[in-house]
Amino acid sequence: MSRLSYSLRALWMGVFNRRAFNKLRWKFGLEPLHYWSEWPLKGGIAAKWQDSEQCTSRVLVGVFGDQDHVLEATRECREAGFMIHDVYVPYAVHGLDEAMGLRRSRLTWVTFIMGALAGAFALFGQYYTQAIDWPINVGGKDPWHIHAYVPVTFEFVVLIGGLSTMLALFIRSKLYPGKKAKLCVEGTTDDKFALALAQRCTGFDHERARALFAKHHVERVMDLGDTP
Repeated sequence: MSRLSYSLRALWMGVFNRRAFNKLRWKFGLEPLHYWSEWPLKGGIAAKWQDSEQCTSRVLVGVFGDQDHVLEATRECREAGFMIHDVYVPYAVHGLDEAMGLRRSRLTWVTFIMGALAGAFALFGQYYTQAIDWPINVGGKDPWHIHAYVPVTFEFVVLIGGLSTMLALFIRSKLYPGKKAKLCVEGTTDDKFALALAQRCTGFDHERARALFAKHHVERVMDLGDTP
């Protein structure tokens, strides 16, 4: 990506996501912004961000045999200032997202918005057919009878909300039929846990990283190039 792209991303974060933007500045040794009148790009954050992204093609991977070991190693490596590229586990590990410093998923907003739209459409569709398109007098009852519309509305909300969530997850994760899986380490879909630390151009302390891995019972450490 070009320098202009990183500058535009930094400007967007500075305006709409100030908390994440200040965390980004702090990671690169820059003072957080305290006032809205401050220029978001001061300190050369766009250049630092670009250099950091371009220097993460190599990773140092530690392979663990227990979920507690990789969880504690992830938390301690992040607190030590290492950039975590990713953690590969065969199943969901409770607390791992917090240890990695991941922000709360915005996928729930997709579910909520699409579910609300589906519910509104279901209510309108039932009322339209009952009271406008083909009105039928059933014992003099009011055609707008919300209790009669609840079952169909509920099922429609669940269907559209679930399908939209699945589709958004696949798009965001860049998953598609026929995509070939590229494992960082053999066994991460079985019984192994791998923690990958991104190696920057400068400032990556290999000895300290290996010492942290060893502290948490690492089985083996590998220096890899391009990773999934």
